[in-house]
Amino acid sequence: MRKVLLLLACMIISRFVAAQEMTHAYQHWYTYFGTMKINNKWTVPFDIQGRIKDGISKQGQLLMRGGLQYAINKQHYVLLGYAFVPTYNAVSNTWLPEHRLFEQYIYKERSLDMTHRVRLEQRWVAQPSGPGAKAAIGNWKYGNRLRYFNRTQLPLKHKAAPTPFYIALQEEIFMNLWGNNINNLFFDQNRFLLAFGYQINPAIKADIGYMNQLVQGGNGNKTMNHILHFAVIHAFSL
Repeated sequence: MRKVLLLLACMIISRFVAAQEMTHAYQHWYTYFGTMKINNKWTVPFDIQGRIKDGISKQGQLLMRGGLQYAINKQHYVLLGYAFVPTYNAVSNTWLPEHRLFEQYIYKERSLDMTHRVRLEQRWVAQPSGPGAKAAIGNWKYGNRLRYFNRTQLPLKHKAAPTPFYIALQEEIFMNLWGNNINNLFFDQNRFLLAFGYQINPAIKADIGYMNQLVQGGNGNKTMNHILHFAVIHAFSL
C-alpha cells in the first residue's frame, strides 16, 4: 500500500510541474465496459466510449471496440480485436474515421486486485481535406502503437469489514513504434485515473473519477486534458 501511495504522489507532482508548459483542455468521458462470457475459456470483451470536449459544448470522439479473448488460465489472457473510432475534426467540419486492429496480453495478480495489459495496435487514421473541399477525407495515415496499462483496485473497509466501495488507480502509457506516419515521436500519450467506485452487484460496478491525459502531437506540442471519467463495468454470460 505504501508503494502505491508513493507512486501516486510522484505522478501527481511530476504532472503538476509539466503542466506549467502545456495547453490545457477539459473533457467528459462516459464509458461502458462489457464482458460477455461464452464458456470457461472464451469471452467477448467490448466497450463503448463517448468523449466530449469542453464539457458539452463541442464534439469530441466516439470509440467502439470489441474482441475475442482466450483464457490460458486464471491469470493469463490473450485477445484479438478491432476498434472503430470516429473523431470530430474542425478543419473538415465532420467526423473522421479511424480503424484499428489490436492484439493484447493480460496478466492478473493473485494477491492483489491488479491487472497488467500490453496492447499492440495497427491504426489507419483518416486525414482531413482542406476547408471547402468536396470530400472530408484527404488521405489516410498508418501507424503502429504499443500501450501498457495497469489498474489496481483497492477495497474500502469499515471496522475491518468489507464494503461495496473501492478506490481505483489506473495508469496507461502509449508509445509510437516503427512505420508510424501518424506520429513519428516515440511518446504518444499517458493517462492517469483516480476513481471512486461502487460494486452494485457481483456482475456490475460503476466508478467516477478524475483522469489526467497528457498528449503529444506529431509536431511536439503537448496538451493536458482534465477529464471527468464515468464508467460502468458489466460482466454477463451468453
